[in-house]
Amino acid sequence: MEQVNTEDCEGVSAGAFVFQSRPNHSLTHRQQQLVLWSLATVCFATASGFALLGYWLILPFAGLEIGLLAWALETLRSREGDYETLTIEGDVIVLEWHAGTHGERREMNRQWARVICDCGTSGRNCRLSLSSHGRETKVGQYLSDEARLQLAATLRRKLQA
Repeated sequence: MEQVNTEDCEGVSAGAFVFQSRPNHSLTHRQQQLVLWSLATVCFATASGFALLGYWLILPFAGLEIGLLAWALETLRSREGDYETLTIEGDVIVLEWHAGTHGERREMNRQWARVICDCGTSGRNCRLSLSSHGRETKVGQYLSDEARLQLAATLRRKLQA
């Protein structure tokens, strides 16, 4: 769970609670290219060896395999800007998120907000959301189940304060 220092956030007072989460992107763009070209080299070298032995039909499948890997890495790279931010400042809760090409912002009244945490089994498959005026907003989609439970406890404390 990551809590952002409010000094780094524009337009947020020092007393505000700010929580921001992002998906884990462990490879940089350069590392992704290195992995792709390394695997492509090994794959095409192996396929070329089999093609020399007469099994030429393996070459199109090797190309398809590397093409699918390139597509998957590009799809992952297009989601690098995804984030989710929850800010509690005074009586206002602001939820902002960006996923792919879709972004949204939602404001709630702190007095009416309710934390809902549903877990399938003991601490597994948890779903965390904030509800206010009949609208439920999912929170913590980039977090593990343990981190969602911890965030739920923190939000309950912040909303009661």
